[in-house]
Amino acid sequence: MTSVSVRLFHSREPIIPSQIRRAFPRASEEQVAAIARFPVTDVSDLVGRLYTMQDIVPLYRPAPPLCGVASTVKCPPGDNLAVVKAISVASPGDVLVIDAHGFKTWCLGGFQLLRAAIEDYRLAGFVMNGAYRDIEDVEAAKFPLYGAGVAAWSGPKDGPFEINVPICCGRVIVHPGDVITASAEGVVVVPRAYAGAVANRLAQALERGTSSADKDREARSVNDFIKRVDAHIDQVFQSGGGVYLDGNF
Repeated sequence: MTSVSVRLFHSREPIIPSQIRRAFPRASEEQVAAIARFPVTDVSDLVGRLYTMQDIVPLYRPAPPLCGVASTVKCPPGDNLAVVKAISVASPGDVLVIDAHGFKTWCLGGFQLLRAAIEDYRLAGFVMNGAYRDIEDVEAAKFPLYGAGVAAWSGPKDGPFEINVPICCGRVIVHPGDVITASAEGVVVVPRAYAGAVANRLAQALERGTSSADKDREARSVNDFIKRVDAHIDQVFQSGGGVYLDGNF
């Protein structure tokens, strides 16, 4: 009787091989530094809903802020072979953005893997459409870690995988070389082609006093806005025959 491998009952080998892109166009260090000066909420207002991630949150709080160039990873759900390799492919200061299909039953690694990313490869942080573990150790190290959840068990290292290709994380398409900025408010993607324009608009808003980076000037601007809107509403209300219901109980 011919023997059959048990593995055949569980998986099939895809014909698409693992792929790694080692060099790609990147947002400049100056653009990243300019965007990093401003709150994530301001950046989100400029890039819009299409580039603001959903369901990706800090895995501990208070969440350390994060801003850097995206180095992307695509891996099978719960399989962290690509994560291990991507750490050594990324450049210092990069943010590893991982597409694990939102899988949260297994984790993508633990603290010792992050320790290598921090100490040996000097990465800025991880953003994952997946889960991670050893959260207390990560919190003690103050390493920025954003993801879809927490899971205790570590999955397989089988592959295949793709590194530095377009991925989907938090329902946003991320290309290698884009700018990732994150805080307790969430995670935002700035497409590389628009990084300069976003940085310029943020600086202009600061000059006008409408940036969240200057709380006092922003408060005065919002108060002025409320007064203008209030006066406009009163005018429309009266010209439209609006009726006050005071005393009509």
